[in-house]
Amino acid sequence: MGIRAGVGLLEASCRATAAALSDRLECELRGLRRVRVSRHLARCPRCRTTLASLARLVRTLRTHGRGEPRARHSVPEQVLARIRAGRAVNGRD
Repeated sequence: MGIRAGVGLLEASCRATAAALSDRLECELRGLRRVRVSRHLARCPRCRTTLASLARLVRTLRTHGRGEPRARHSVPEQVLARIRAGRAVNGRD
């Protein structure tokens, strides 16, 4: 096996890297797979952009709903309250 073939074993393709991005964000890549993905990301701007986009999405999803008050009423109660509020505004109460 030549040097190039050996180096090729240490690098992942875009497809293999894309499949591993979630694991990378969760720090779950180990061993040779981690090396391959890291080396690929160091050389591939497209995959780095995809990783950055996925990281932003994960951050957004993890923080979604924080700071918003929880509903005090059930969904049917909320719907009825909105209907009643609409009737009151339209003079149908």
